[in-house]
Amino acid sequence: MNDECRMTKDECTGATTARCINLCRSAPFQIRHSSFVIRHSSFRAAAFTLVEIVIAMTIIIIIAAAAIPTFKGLRAEQQAREPVQELTRMAKEARLRAMREKRPYQVVFHATGFTASRYLSPYLQLAGLNEFLEEVELKANEPPPEEDPGNDMNQSRQTGDQVIFTKTAETTKRFEEWTRDYKMPPNMHCMVKMWYETEAVQIEGEVVKLWVFQPSGICQPLSVHLENEAAILNIEYGALTADIIKESSEMR
Repeated sequence: MNDECRMTKDECTGATTARCINLCRSAPFQIRHSSFVIRHSSFRAAAFTLVEIVIAMTIIIIIAAAAIPTFKGLRAEQQAREPVQELTRMAKEARLRAMREKRPYQVVFHATGFTASRYLSPYLQLAGLNEFLEEVELKANEPPPEEDPGNDMNQSRQTGDQVIFTKTAETTKRFEEWTRDYKMPPNMHCMVKMWYETEAVQIEGEVVKLWVFQPSGICQPLSVHLENEAAILNIEYGALTADIIKESSEMR
C-alpha cells in the first residue's frame, strides 16, 4: 500500500486530503485516529441499479405471460371434463341400483343433458321422459299417507296350534323412485354412438338415447363425444363395469 495513503486525521486535511484521495482511488486506504480505524474500499454503495431492476421485472413478466395460457388451458379442460365426471358417477349409481333391486335402470341422453332413472321403455321419447319426471316430482311433494292399524300388511289365521301368515297385495316390493338430472354447460355439444351404430348421433332437439343397465350389472358399451369452444373429448365406456376404457382430449 502507498505510504502516502496511510495518514492520521490531523494530517489528512485541506490540500493533503485531496491529494491523498487522488492517490488512493484504486487502492484501499485507512484513516487512523486514536483508537479507531475506518476502512473503505470503494465509494460505490451496495444497491441494485436501474438496469438490474428492469431486467428482473422483464424476466418476471415473461414467466407470467407463459404461465397464464397454461392456467387458462387447465381451467378450460377441467370445465370440459365436468360432464364426463358427472356421467360416470351417474352410470355407476344406476348400475349399482340395477344390481341391488334386480331391475334395469337407464341413463337418458337428451338435448339439455343426462337423466338417470329406472328403465321405462325401449321406445322412450323426450315427452315421455319429461312426463315421468313431473310425476316423480309431484309424488315427492305429496304428504306421506297415514297408516291404518286395522289394515295389516301380513294377515294371520289360526288353525289349531299353527298360525299361518298370508301376504296381502300391499306387501309387494316397493323401491324408492330414484332420478338424477344433469344440465349440460352452455355451448357444449354431445354425440353418442351405441355399439350397434356405425356413426355417432348428435343429441339435439327431440333426440334421445338410452344407456341401459341390466340387473346382472352389464350395460351397453358406447362412445360419447363432447365438444365446446375450448376442448374436444372422446370417451368410451365398457360393457361390464361402466368404466372408462379409453379417452382422449384435445384443447383448442
